Amino acid sequence: MGTARHTLAGRRPAAGAALLGVLLVVPSVASPTWEMAVADREHGSLLSRQWEWSWGRVRLTGLEGVELSDQWNPVGLTVLLLVLAAAVVGVAAWAVRRSSWSQAVALVAVGLLAGRVLTTVSARIGRSLNEVDRGAAGLTVRTDMTSAGSLESAAAVVLVVALALLVTATVLDPGRTPPGLGATSGPNAAPETDAGPAGARAGVAGLRPAGEHLTTPPVSFDETRAGAADSSDRTPTSGPPGRTGGRS
Repeated sequence: MGTARHTLAGRRPAAGAALLGVLLVVPSVASPTWEMAVADREHGSLLSRQWEWSWGRVRLTGLEGVELSDQWNPVGLTVLLLVLAAAVVGVAAWAVRRSSWSQAVALVAVGLLAGRVLTTVSARIGRSLNEVDRGAAGLTVRTDMTSAGSLESAAAVVLVVALALLVTATVLDPGRTPPGLGATSGPNAAPETDAGPAGARAGVAGLRPAGEHLTTPPVSFDETRAGAADSSDRTPTSGPPGRTGGRS
């Protein structure tokens, strides 16, 4: 009971960090993460605005908010939802019950989600820094990261920490059975004796156990001589045996 409680307590920080990272990514599914606005520097009128989602959607509006285009990326959205679902299921199953499949799913799903978020965040930050001062003559171009983008950037850091905690908790899990021990360890293990494990006492079929000849009682030379003398006393003194019947 104490070992199981210690193991569960060791998995909780990793699972909590992973679930927190997933929650920070969820707003980017419905909200844009990057925004660009182009305005007339002289008149101050807004000429166009563009929003981008991390999974590939791009929405563009013109003067007076007229929508010019709205392009979706269904494949990117599906992949993001699948990775988020796999991360939640794997981390929850691994936190509740330790098993090989839950560990594998949690590590792979969190690793994929962390890699994807790191890629989109790094591209978005680099793009914002490159376009912050690129204003054409008479125009003001402003790029900014939305609230969903800021949460996704924080999720990148949290997911990296969660992945490190997952790996550490898996490696240092006290409930893991070292390779090669199998069923020979634990409370149900077969008792061992001086001659080795219980399975080794059986030996090879047809051979007597080693050292068995040493367990027989020793033979005394005095008893051997006494036995020979008794046998000589019982020997008949009559002549050599012959035919008992007379001649006819």
